[in-house]
Amino acid sequence: MGKLFSLRALSTALVFSAMLFVISACAGAAGNPGLPGNPGSPGLPGAQGPQGEPGLPGLPGNPGPAGAPGLQGPAGVAGADAVAPEGSITVSKSKITMSEGFSVSGSGFNANEPVVLQLRIDSSLSPIIGGGRGSQVTANGAGAFEVSFDFVSEKASIVSRAGGPSTVFAQGASGSRASAPITIVSASSPAGTVSASLAATPAETGGTSIVYGAGFAAGEMISIIGVGAADGVDKILAGGEANASGAFQIDVKADLDAGLYTLTARGSSNSEATAPLLVADK
Repeated sequence: MGKLFSLRALSTALVFSAMLFVISACAGAAGNPGLPGNPGSPGLPGAQGPQGEPGLPGLPGNPGPAGAPGLQGPAGVAGADAVAPEGSITVSKSKITMSEGFSVSGSGFNANEPVVLQLRIDSSLSPIIGGGRGSQVTANGAGAFEVSFDFVSEKASIVSRAGGPSTVFAQGASGSRASAPITIVSASSPAGTVSASLAATPAETGGTSIVYGAGFAAGEMISIIGVGAADGVDKILAGGEANASGAFQIDVKADLDAGLYTLTARGSSNSEATAPLLVADK
């Protein structure tokens, strides 16, 4: 029984091996690869991602070409005439009373310019000379004028406040201006002390001279005048007040060319004294 099973198994194995050999011998060469299949359907879109960081700002662009120039505008209104910078005036007297006659001449104003002349007594009082209300004179075609007055003012309120060094001021209607010094004295004031004296230390050009005076009235207002110091015209150099003893000391700026000058100390009570002033080159 065992031998019979072994022979049957062996026979089966041989037959199977023979079949495999026949199958192998009968198989042909491998065929060509098949064509690729069609693509599949796209998948569903994914969820939206988070927003990214903002990018850096771009560089500024180049400037554009200049535009065409605009049309010229209309001409403006003509301006007023300029103020005459060389305007000047001179007074016929360096010392007057408020009721005394005198004259004023001027030059360097605009042609045919009306001019008002005032006496500047202080910062709040500048009456028009002669008591007028408008311009007293008109410059000629050369910008010059000359006018005479019988008095400065007859108003008691003005006369009572006037006295001492003052200014004659000329104001043109076109803006020209000029001024000149003048000393106002009282008609009833004394003739002044005859014993008044004056002395001045020498000075360099641009330096300072110390001027001493004595014999003046107590409290008298003093004007220090350089006789002919401004191209032949008297020039007020400084001012001050005598003390209770009638004496004073005043520093005078020597803004003069080198030379020898006459100084006059003139008081508001008519006291007067003179002294030489030597101005030397530096």
